[in-house]
Amino acid sequence: MKIGLTYNMEHDYVPYANAPTDFNGEFDSVEVIDTVEQSLASTGYQVCRIGDVHKLIHFLDTGQAVDLVFNMVEGFWGRSREAQVPAILEAFQIPYTFADPLTMAVTLDKGMTKRLLKQAHLPTHNFVVVSSLSQLNQTLPEFPLFVKPVHEGSSKGVGTESLVTSKQALTERVEWLLNWYQQPVLIEEYLPGAEFTVGILGNNSQAKVLGVAKLDVQLAGFAEKQDWQPHQFILLEDSPLKDKLSKIALQAYMVLECRDAGRVDIRLDQNNQPQILEINALPGLDPTYSFLPLIAKQTGLTFAQLIIEIFEHAVARTLK
Repeated sequence: MKIGLTYNMEHDYVPYANAPTDFNGEFDSVEVIDTVEQSLASTGYQVCRIGDVHKLIHFLDTGQAVDLVFNMVEGFWGRSREAQVPAILEAFQIPYTFADPLTMAVTLDKGMTKRLLKQAHLPTHNFVVVSSLSQLNQTLPEFPLFVKPVHEGSSKGVGTESLVTSKQALTERVEWLLNWYQQPVLIEEYLPGAEFTVGILGNNSQAKVLGVAKLDVQLAGFAEKQDWQPHQFILLEDSPLKDKLSKIALQAYMVLECRDAGRVDIRLDQNNQPQILEINALPGLDPTYSFLPLIAKQTGLTFAQLIIEIFEHAVARTLK
């Protein structure tokens, strides 16, 4: 088997003038790509580096082929950017890891995700999505509110200013996000309780929770997630809370039709009831700070074992 590897390499993209400091936040370093490639090569298969969506198009246009693609491409522009590589691969009937284009597009858009969760009667807190300042005149959830870009990952656009307690602060933050991130803004009720992330592996009825971790920090923005300390990332022991969070996360994973691996972020409200924040159908794989590898490490699974298990779930699903 020949395995293709698609990814966004961090140093391939130069931020535009006055770009946000987290412009390259979701792109991978050389070290991460090297480690993933080495993990896949340890299976005995040939690994072929391809790169981003533009390099994939060139790769296919020149008649090259692989049997399966391990896809890590976050994409560069638009709310369907994570769906671009899967869509191209489907057009060429090439199997790949992780979710299909529909799920990738929907889960990147937090507003769309929350609407589907509500339709499935899964817990997620009240929200609105605005694309202009004039829309702030509509009925909003009660203050305090939390404000962030509607289709970014890795907590891009999230910081201490995201928590607002007045109409003036809300207006200023929404205006800033609309200007810098060029996309609609999600405004949601602020949840004061603890935050958790649930790592999941597998497909359909065989999907399983790898672990549930508590993020021991009041506000986990982009900067904080790049510098996690061991005491800030606590794996939950068996308990009724862990069981409850696991059940909700698995239901969300299934409703959105995630595949092979994913992550569900959950936070407790003022009544200590879980509310789903978002679903990550293409979880980050940086072994240093990405949550899924950190969960795997604390459960005794090496990074190579995690990558191979994701790959094997895709093989079992697509190459029967």
